[in-house]
Amino acid sequence: MIDRLKGRWQPFALLAVFILPTAAAMIMVFSDWRPESFTNNGDLVQPAEQINPGQWQGVVEAAPILAGDWLIVTPQRESCGEACRERVDRLNRVQIALDRDIERVRLVVLQPESLEAPVFEPVPGILNLSAADAVVDRLAVHNGEPMAAHIVDYRGYHVMRYPRPLDASGLLDDLENLLSLAKEEAERRALEEAVNE
Repeated sequence: MIDRLKGRWQPFALLAVFILPTAAAMIMVFSDWRPESFTNNGDLVQPAEQINPGQWQGVVEAAPILAGDWLIVTPQRESCGEACRERVDRLNRVQIALDRDIERVRLVVLQPESLEAPVFEPVPGILNLSAADAVVDRLAVHNGEPMAAHIVDYRGYHVMRYPRPLDASGLLDDLENLLSLAKEEAERRALEEAVNE
């Protein structure tokens, strides 16, 4: 009798072993559930857009070659006040906290070309660059919300944005994750290609 019952339930048990995990996975996918450890702290730019940092100009001195470097960009449309200086200081601390990866990332204060005077007082390690007014305006506000900072990858693609107030620890977490996934050899090749052009 027990053998007979055992034989009847085997197909159902086998189906349950295969169907239940599939159903659970489908529910997670369609409900857009993500584990906490895999979420971004900033807003992922989808699709990533090319913003051509190689075309940006230096305000105080000539702009360096930015190809091959990750960029933390903070847009600034007017003279840098107390809140701006605090934001740049926090971004500078993020860059320093990268430790061994500090050389792979540059901090950029980006201002519109229409402003001739620098919006940010020159500080070693922080670039004050200018871009077309439309580019700075697009980076300064997204969907009516003011933006504090952006991450631009080594190929010049805008990949992450962070609204005000700045979540510096979240930006650091995201940047560390991106740098760990990026290949340093690809960054070096991007720099070599830019130098050879």
